[in-house]
Amino acid sequence: MQKRLLPLALAATLLAGCATSSTPVAEGVVPTAAQLQGEWKQAGAGEQAILLRIDQERLFAKAGCNGMFGPFSLSQGAIRSERLAATLMMCPPEAMQRDAKLRHQLEAGMSARLVGDELRLSDGEQTLRFERQPQGEIKFIYVAAERKPCSGVAPMQCLQVRDDKAKPWQLHYGEIEGFKPEPGVAYRLRIKEVKVDNPPADASSIRWILDLVVEQEVVKKP
Repeated sequence: MQKRLLPLALAATLLAGCATSSTPVAEGVVPTAAQLQGEWKQAGAGEQAILLRIDQERLFAKAGCNGMFGPFSLSQGAIRSERLAATLMMCPPEAMQRDAKLRHQLEAGMSARLVGDELRLSDGEQTLRFERQPQGEIKFIYVAAERKPCSGVAPMQCLQVRDDKAKPWQLHYGEIEGFKPEPGVAYRLRIKEVKVDNPPADASSIRWILDLVVEQEVVKKP
């Protein structure tokens, strides 16, 4: 009796092992096109963060220098943009290399997964993590070439801004997120204005976030 039961026990053990082993699957869920809409910023990449914006069936991307844009598709869990156009700015080689790599990845196709509130794009070798950016109102502003002394909580140097060249400069008490102006350079920016819920008593009720440097010009001192 024991000799007959042994093969059966061995078979049951093998079947149990087969049942518990499985092919690894990608973490997260496949997003829909609607879930991808909006703006995304690469997490943990600092000043070299990749920016993505998806609007309807069009994609905008920037990895270091030039903006890339064109139609995209989402099929079988992969995002692909095969016909990307790009601006033609000359930038440091490392920035242009990041642009070229991202362009190749998007045109070849990258798997897309949502893990909580995070978007992950992978080409099989590298996984890029993105955080959704807050929605806000798009505005265009001019920024003067020099700051002016001002007083907030303490004496400071404020940006001078205006939304019309015919208007006088106004002091901006704070910074523009993602924007690092160089002294002696004037800018026209496209920014996103985001309302802040329940700001501290000594803080602004709005945030300005850089969306695009439209123009920049070196201003010679008189």
